[in-house]
Amino acid sequence: MCGFSNAWKLNREGMAACNEGDFDKAEENILKAINLASCNSRKIHRATMYNNLSVIYQMSGRINDAVQAYGTAISYLNPSHKGQAALIARMKGKIESLKDIAA
Repeated sequence: MCGFSNAWKLNREGMAACNEGDFDKAEENILKAINLASCNSRKIHRATMYNNLSVIYQMSGRINDAVQAYGTAISYLNPSHKGQAALIARMKGKIESLKDIAA
């Protein structure tokens, strides 16, 4: 069963938990949101949620997980779309920065 409005609610709650430093709750909420949104959301919405997941991983020190989540977010974006191409470029920049940290 799809629950897109519930997915966005979980996404917001996940980011609020992240801002409070509760990374476990944040991850749990975002993963639930991704699962709820996967059946009927636009790819840009899933990319946004994976981007948020990567932020949670980055803030909690899980650099490799953050890189992987950014990669998944990028896979949902269209490089031919001007706005999405800019997002891809920013995310690729973040990936490179994180790889430098992990090295």
